[in-house]
Amino acid sequence: MWSHERQSKILEYLSQEGKVETNRLAEVFDVSRETIRRDLLDLDQRGTLVRVHGGAVTSDKVILPEPAFSDRLVENAEAKRAIGRRAAALIEPGSTIFIDAGTTTLAFAHELEQDRDLRVITNSIEIAQVLAARSGIDMLLLGGKPHGDVPATFGELTLSEIDRFLADYAVISPVGIDPSRGATDYELHEAEVARKMIRCARRCMMLCVSSKIGTESRVAICRTGEIDQLITDTGADPAFELPSGEVVRVPVGETEAHRLARRRSSAET
Repeated sequence: MWSHERQSKILEYLSQEGKVETNRLAEVFDVSRETIRRDLLDLDQRGTLVRVHGGAVTSDKVILPEPAFSDRLVENAEAKRAIGRRAAALIEPGSTIFIDAGTTTLAFAHELEQDRDLRVITNSIEIAQVLAARSGIDMLLLGGKPHGDVPATFGELTLSEIDRFLADYAVISPVGIDPSRGATDYELHEAEVARKMIRCARRCMMLCVSSKIGTESRVAICRTGEIDQLITDTGADPAFELPSGEVVRVPVGETEAHRLARRRSSAET
């Protein structure tokens, strides 16, 4: 069993029992206690649990699981389309893009136009299906192992394949963005893919609806200082800013006429 799979199982046991013991985990996974201690240290540093003598306990904060992927597809659909449309317009022709698996990044993929000479690298099966037939987009689906209800690949193979590329953008859809903890995911395997994509890209572009700003989940992806652009909707707290990046707030329900006028204005400047 890979370390990320073992750590995911540890989090499952922790959510069920409220605490885990090092000796018991070593027996369950047939590994040394030192291996389990390293796992717990790693998870503690990511803020997903609190280490105590002999094991670990849950964090004081109550973090609810994400809704099913199918339910998230219809939640805030209009805002996600608007965010995806603006983000797609910011991608320069000729770019190489990592895209992680999420409902907002799926909306982004739908907005990528043909004949822009793009290379897209993703672990999302649905994004690959959307873009595979579009001319001018070189589509690569990362190998790996399907996990849970998200139609995507994860695991050591996925992470090692990401390492082979240097992209211009990592386009990521987190579960939450908090000023102190940064961007977070609920599932460890999803956070690992997002983190690796960011490390192998020149720029990090985060896409999330305004309701996710100021919230946090179980597993850290990156600090806010590592985010170059955050694309959200105008419902986001006006006071929220990135340490060095740009926050783009998109009106929801923007008409085609408004979009054309904005594009003309950008071209003139």
